[in-house]
Amino acid sequence: MLLTKARWYHEKPRPCSSRLPWGVKARFFSVKTHMKTVTVKIGSSVLLSQRDELDEFRVAHITDQVRRLRDKGIGVILVVSGAVACGSSVVDVKSGGQRQRRMAAGIGQAMLISVVRRIFSTKGLGIAQILLTRDQLDSESKSHEINRLIQGYLKMGIIPVINENDVVDLNSFGGNDFLGARVAILVNAEQYLILSTMAGSSFGVGGSEAKQQTIDMVRQEHIQAKIVNGKRKNILLEALL
Repeated sequence: MLLTKARWYHEKPRPCSSRLPWGVKARFFSVKTHMKTVTVKIGSSVLLSQRDELDEFRVAHITDQVRRLRDKGIGVILVVSGAVACGSSVVDVKSGGQRQRRMAAGIGQAMLISVVRRIFSTKGLGIAQILLTRDQLDSESKSHEINRLIQGYLKMGIIPVINENDVVDLNSFGGNDFLGARVAILVNAEQYLILSTMAGSSFGVGGSEAKQQTIDMVRQEHIQAKIVNGKRKNILLEALL
């Protein structure tokens, strides 16, 4: 046992591995200063299967489309729901209260982002996770810095993957539809797209009325916006190209 500890102690440190998909760093100086930017909110009803499990086939299909958009010089920002739903396989959220939902969100976010990172990397895409609370975007100084970070990622060819930080402040935006709208306005996106389904998800926050409110919100800022069927084949390409 002591020998095992000694070997561990003297082992050379290993960096988080880390290599970004080929070509990401090379794109940093080649991306145009101004690019078309779109914010896409993906509802949990789109990402989850009928068994409330993450649909990796759906994630892969979205990844293919994001890659094609990026290759055409479009900066794509994803606002991805589903953390609480993924975590519900470990934490019973239906019979519990807010604490259980927050615990589920922490577990589920780790599950969600690991799958997204793995699948995006197979298509040569790097991602950056950004978890936000409302008070951060309400702060002028913090929101300005968040915008600069997002723009920096886009110039590198990295895909920002954003979600509410439900562990810290549960549903502070009132759902990811509103978070997506706030992000679209923050980065002055050309378009805001909500991927949803008619059925919705039992784990989601908001609904058709909330979605329409966010559409109206961003349109007042002269941003094109619409709600589309997130399970339709090539819906991102159809809506954004």
